[in-house]
Amino acid sequence: MQLPPFLIERMFAKHEFTCRVNLTGSDTEGLSLGALWEVAPEGTRRWYESLTLGYTDSAGHPLLRELAAHSSGLSSGSAVQVFAGATEAVYVLLNAILSPEDHVVIIGPTYQLLIDVPRAIGAEVTEIRLRREDGWQLDVDKVRRALRPNTKLIVANFPHNPTGALPEASVFEELLGLVDGSEILLLSDEIYRGIELEPQRRLQSAAALTPNAISVTGVSKVLGMAGVRIGWTVTQNAAVTARLLDYRYWTTLATSAPSEVLAIAGLQAAPALMDRANSLVRANAGALASFVESTPGWDWVPPVGGTCAYPWLTATEAQAFSDWLVDCHGVLLAPDVMFQHAGQHLRFGMGRALFPDGMAALAQAWQEWQHKDARNLSD
Repeated sequence: MQLPPFLIERMFAKHEFTCRVNLTGSDTEGLSLGALWEVAPEGTRRWYESLTLGYTDSAGHPLLRELAAHSSGLSSGSAVQVFAGATEAVYVLLNAILSPEDHVVIIGPTYQLLIDVPRAIGAEVTEIRLRREDGWQLDVDKVRRALRPNTKLIVANFPHNPTGALPEASVFEELLGLVDGSEILLLSDEIYRGIELEPQRRLQSAAALTPNAISVTGVSKVLGMAGVRIGWTVTQNAAVTARLLDYRYWTTLATSAPSEVLAIAGLQAAPALMDRANSLVRANAGALASFVESTPGWDWVPPVGGTCAYPWLTATEAQAFSDWLVDCHGVLLAPDVMFQHAGQHLRFGMGRALFPDGMAALAQAWQEWQHKDARNLSD
């Protein structure tokens, strides 16, 4: 299998740890160990401190699987397969269930992993793009019309990266109705579920609503624990879970014992950590709204859920501006070419503590860019 360059991860490798401010990272502010132990059970902290660093269960620690299942509305840990991050979970899932004869429908624009791994496997891919003209709203009829006799999988990601879109519950249930009782599976990337600008808009996990759904999530985004590298799949489909475990023997085999205990602590403290994440994102979304809605040359559809927003420049090419911005001002923004959506959009990640500083730097840089453009036009 030949994989293409992973564009956004190449960008992060070059700039993430050297830029002045990262305005595009889609995680929430990294949690310190001290802050975790302030809200997690004392018994879990003692367990962590006395942990033996041997092999772990390839399916995941039973308590981790139970907590993960409960977070998706299921009662049994047998529905969960643990991985070394949600990226591995998606990669293994796609390789375990797809073949070159299959057809996949993907709701885009999307994180490159979700669309280019099926292509690399040899499956035929149809992308149904959300449109800003429609307010980034999901049109289930378009997905329905794209289905074929050999469609094996629909791939959805809500809350959505990069747009921040989140369908109404009735629309999401309509999407699930396309796979329920059929031979088609749904990969529901729910890594941002739990961060909603309007709390009542939180969707139920797809895995709890139909046995044909496989939900993927982890501790990276909502819990602020990206460095722990723990993710998982949840599904009522026991045959799929068994295939995932068989495939996992060929990848990382098992996860880190310290990471599993930290993930357990995070799930035990999830209400407090989710409140932290939502407070950060809502405050930063307000700062972004103030900038976009008062600055000529910018426009957007306000995000509804997750950490991401996807404004666009009304008269400027996104990649040219983002390259200049990081090179000249050390402010990192991902242009839409990273989502195979080249044009005028920029992805903002609203989960970091330094977001207000980044917005101040962006406002100053934008004025300089406008003056530079004006000078170029007069030359």
